[in-house]
Order: sequence, then structure tokens, then C-alpha cells
Amino acid sequence: MCLIILVNDKKSFNKNDLKTAYKRNQNGMGVMYVNKNNEFVSDKFLPKNENEVINFYNLHSSKTNKIAIHLRFTTEGKTNKKNCHPFISYKKDNHFIGLMHNGPKLPIPIHNSNFSDTWHYNEYLKNLFQHNPKLIFNKDFQRELEEHIGTEKLIFLDSKSKQFIIINELEGNYQGANWYSNEYWQDTPKISYLSDNDNQLNFYGNNDNFNGWNYLDNNYDYDKEKPRKYIPNTHVLDEFCSDDMIKNTPIEELYNFADDCYYSEDMTPIYNLIDRYKKKVEKK
Repeated sequence: MCLIILVNDKKSFNKNDLKTAYKRNQNGMGVMYVNKNNEFVSDKFLPKNENEVINFYNLHSSKTNKIAIHLRFTTEGKTNKKNCHPFISYKKDNHFIGLMHNGPKLPIPIHNSNFSDTWHYNEYLKNLFQHNPKLIFNKDFQRELEEHIGTEKLIFLDSKSKQFIIINELEGNYQGANWYSNEYWQDTPKISYLSDNDNQLNFYGNNDNFNGWNYLDNNYDYDKEKPRKYIPNTHVLDEFCSDDMIKNTPIEELYNFADDCYYSEDMTPIYNLIDRYKKKVEKK
């Protein structure tokens, strides 16, 4: 689910973290900062390997003292440069507000499946900032954003003030002076979901039997510790019993079921689904 790193202190920042994070976030990279000429810089691309990630960071970090980095893991929209972060939330003359996001899915309807949830959410934010760009500094507005997005994380850069504003800062963590939007970037995944539009599951790592996401203990008995909080929709059974059922179930119900699993902290049905489809892909 992506990673944002706010590098406040380049000397203490370990660039090897980028190599590690890239292993589980291979669907795009972007940076935003104000350079030494007081110019707002936003750049993004689709790296092919770790060396390109490091070279991209070195190129841009040499032009500034503070820089925000985003590594993308596709969950919504196509895997392309347009859906890479950052996004521009405000632009007038030389004043910019840039945006990066980290989290499973922002609470916004998806009207165009080619674009990510962050793209859609940014369209909403652009309308707000167009009328009042100073809104980003309003503490009440920041609290409302936190309440609206739950545990998702947002980071803005206001070029005029050169300030980074983190929404849900406490959901991330600091390593020294540098802020990371999550901790599971350090774990190497078995599988990367590239979204419906890509029509494929991208497996990387080894081909050992898949036992669920490796940043959770798949042997842990969630049901024993706490009961499931979700109630499956009538068209969606506990374990996604058949392919026909999945095919005939509206996509919104499947999304809702996945959200229920996530918020109930019981991902077992999702693990089972991925496991089953992985085996099917490997047989082809």
C-alpha cells in the first residue's frame, strides 16, 4: 500500500531503505520539494530496478535540503506515470500545493477506473484549495481530513511557505528526523496486486507455497482472539465459494467485503482468495 518518506535530514537518511521499500512498491516513484532557487519541483517515473530508484533520489536530493518521496503499490487505477504521486492540489502563478497519499483506499467514489483513488480525492481537494489555498494550514480542516480518511496518511507541500503538512502523522513513524508513513515497507512481499485494469497478478519473490502476506503472522488464530466483526453480504459468502459467485457479484460488494475484512483485522478470506488464484495462474 505504498510508502511515503519525508527526508528532513539527508545525512541520517539511509538510501538503502529505498532499495528495500522498492521490493514491495514497484509501481512508480515520485518526489516533491522546493529547490535551492525556491522553485517547486514535482517529478515521477516508473523505475525498472533499484539502481534507477537510487539515481532518481540522488538527482533530486542534491537540489534541496528536504524532500518527500513516494513509492507506489497499485491498488486502484492503472499502473502508469499519471497515477504516480505526487499530485498537484493547487497551482496559481508560482504557488503550488503538492499531495502524496499512503493507505489502502481513500473514501471517495471511483468514477473513472483508469485513475487511482488518490487522483479522485485530489480532484475534490483541488476544488477546495482553488477557493482558499490557506485552508491547508487550518487546524480544524486538518482534523476533519483526519476524521474523514481514517488511518490513511496524506502529506502536502505548500511551496509558498516551504512547509510539509502531514495528515495522520502519528499513524506513521520517525526514524531519527525522517518520517515514514508505515513500517511494513521493510518486509519483502510474495505478491503485488496490480489492479483490475492491468488484468493480472504480478508475482515476485520465490515460488514457495503462498501462505498469505508475510508482514502478518498467517498462523495466528484471529477468530480465537476476537470474533469477526463483518457480516458478509448475501451475495458474498465467507470464503468466496465459487468463481461464478465472484463473477456475478457487483464489484462494490467485493470492495466492501475486503474493507470489512481489513477493518475487522481478519484477512483470512482474502488470503484464501489470493492463494486460490495464485495456484490457478501457476497452472496456466
